[in-house]
Amino acid sequence: MPAFRQLQPNTPEAAALTSNIDLASAAIGTRIISATDEFFAEAENMLKVEPAVFIAEKFTERGKWMDGWETRRHNKTYDTAIIKLGFPGKIHGFDVDTSHFTGNHAPEVSIDAAVADEATIQSGSAQWTTVLPRTSLNPDSHHLFALAQPTAQAYTHIRVNNYPDGGIARLRVYGTVTPQFQIQAQQSAKSKLIDLAFIGNGGKAVAGSNEHFTPVSNLILPGRGVNMGDGWETKRSRTPNHNDWVIIKLGAPGYLKEVEIDTNHFIGNFPQSFTVHALSSSVENPGATNSQWEEILGHNPLTAHRQHYFKLNAPSNKAFTHVKITIFPDGGLKRVRVLGERAVDGAKL
Repeated sequence: MPAFRQLQPNTPEAAALTSNIDLASAAIGTRIISATDEFFAEAENMLKVEPAVFIAEKFTERGKWMDGWETRRHNKTYDTAIIKLGFPGKIHGFDVDTSHFTGNHAPEVSIDAAVADEATIQSGSAQWTTVLPRTSLNPDSHHLFALAQPTAQAYTHIRVNNYPDGGIARLRVYGTVTPQFQIQAQQSAKSKLIDLAFIGNGGKAVAGSNEHFTPVSNLILPGRGVNMGDGWETKRSRTPNHNDWVIIKLGAPGYLKEVEIDTNHFIGNFPQSFTVHALSSSVENPGATNSQWEEILGHNPLTAHRQHYFKLNAPSNKAFTHVKITIFPDGGLKRVRVLGERAVDGAKL
């Protein structure tokens, strides 16, 4: 059976686990394939980005409304939900959250994973591997489980087993995305410009100066979002010459060509201007004050609620691993796209 440790919330170990990408987030396209029972509340609630809530006076025709997945009582076996991850990824750990489920939580859980296409899952012939063995859950609690080692395999689906029945509010599957362009590289196919910052291509927002309203990780999500809540917004600054910044580790080293800065839904709170710097580093977070940062785009103004496109002044023969977007003086961005050609063993792919 795979080894794992349960972590206490609000510890450095927990912070290290939760700094990974949530592969089970609805924001990246994760969805429920099937569930054995959803009598009280739908399994898709587990994938919501926002924390679970409790509304005391809210009921449905089947009973108390709950913000999570809740199955009916008296199951003689157990319930399962099969989930397709937004992107294939290697799993580092989980948060099985039973918030607001007090007398009706799932007493135990296990999690399996598989690599499969849709037809294989639907036919029931997928080969499942246990990644979290059966373990106890408490009511109204976050349960952080860190695997002893990240999985060697990048998985496409997980199966949550709920023993014997009850409620799970949220499920977070923390890990690292396995970019699809790795498959393209094996085929020796020369690609066009790729958004190297995109979460689906392995990009990761590793640091930001301020996340007062919303996190920097939103900048590299798919699509253009639905409102200000799924962008990055900093608090208002009151200090002269203030700026805010985000560092994005690219999914692969690349020769950088273009950048897109999207202020969609930011109408009265977009930044006045921005700059772009880049560097090459072997560490995940090289730090905002690193002397190796090179300016590849100087100050350019931004406007409200639109996509802005710029050519970068990056050297054509130098591959970079990180970009730093600096906004002046503060405000909100919806998405950042960094287009370039991958550098693989010195070649452009």
